[in-house]
Amino acid sequence: MTIDTIDAAIIAHRAWVSRFQTSLNGSNTEVFDFTKAQDDTACTLGQWLSTESSIATLGRESHTRITRLHSAFHEIAGDIAVRLNQHQPLDDSQALLNEFDNLSKQLVQLLMLAKKKL
Repeated sequence: MTIDTIDAAIIAHRAWVSRFQTSLNGSNTEVFDFTKAQDDTACTLGQWLSTESSIATLGRESHTRITRLHSAFHEIAGDIAVRLNQHQPLDDSQALLNEFDNLSKQLVQLLMLAKKKL
């Protein structure tokens, strides 16, 4: 329940985003399971957010906001993954990609704000 815990959550999120993006553009050597992109409990951050310790660390209000945003982030990631699996060009999905980036940045900002409150 320290600042290090939130830092680890931020790092885990950024790593997931990086793996997702490099998989989208075909430069990732690691296999990325796009079928789980919409599951906000399948990533490390989502698993942590489902614990009581995350509520204690973030505070109930921050936790609720972060969890909702994280869920919306994965919903967009899932929509992108569906398009990719249906072999639809991602060029047509620029609005989704922009929203993906925007939600990711907002998520990190909220986590950093929660860290400052500790």
